[in-house]
Amino acid sequence: MKKVSINLLTNVILLLAGVILIVFHGVPDVMLWGARVMGATFLLPAVAYLVMVAVRHADARTSADYLGVLPAVGGLCFGLVMILKAHLFDEILQQLMGVLIVVLGLFHVIYLLLSRNTLSIKGWYYLCPAIVVLCGLLSLMVPALRGNVSLVVLVTGICLLLFNFTSLQEYIAERRKRGSLSPVNTPLGTIENEL
Repeated sequence: MKKVSINLLTNVILLLAGVILIVFHGVPDVMLWGARVMGATFLLPAVAYLVMVAVRHADARTSADYLGVLPAVGGLCFGLVMILKAHLFDEILQQLMGVLIVVLGLFHVIYLLLSRNTLSIKGWYYLCPAIVVLCGLLSLMVPALRGNVSLVVLVTGICLLLFNFTSLQEYIAERRKRGSLSPVNTPLGTIENEL
C-alpha cells in the first residue's frame, strides 16, 4: 500500500481550506457557516461512535468501549451547539483564525532557523512566514480589521496559501540536500517517494 505522509495530508487540507476561504470570503454570514461546518465535524464522528457502541452493546458477545462514550456525548453536544447557535462562535472563530496563522507562520520561521545549518536556506525563504505572522498579528490587534469579517476570512485564506508555498520551499531545500531518491524528514512527518 502506498504511504501518504502527515506533512502532505496537512498541506493538502490547509491548501483546500485556504482556497475555500478565499472563494467564499464575500458570502454573507461566512463565519456562521464556518461554525456550522466545524460543528458538523464534532457531531458526525460523535454520532458514528455512539451508533457503533450501541450496535456492539446489542451484541452481547462483543465488548464495547464505554470509556469513549463521555467524550462522544461531549462532542455531540458541542457540535449541536455550534450548529444551532453558530452566532455565539463568530468572534471566537475570528480570533482563532488570527491565532492559527500566527502559529503557522512562527512554526515555519522557527523551522527555518533550526534548519539553516543543515539546509541551504536563502534569506527570502523567511518572507512568506514573516508575512503570515504579521497578518495574523494585525488581524488579532487592529480593531478595524477585526470588524471586517470578510477581510479576516480573505487574509486567512491567503495566509494558508503562503503557508503551503513555504512548505514547498522547505521540501525543495530538503530534497536538494538529501538527494532525489531518499525519503525526506520534515517537521510534520516523512515524505516518501511513493505517495
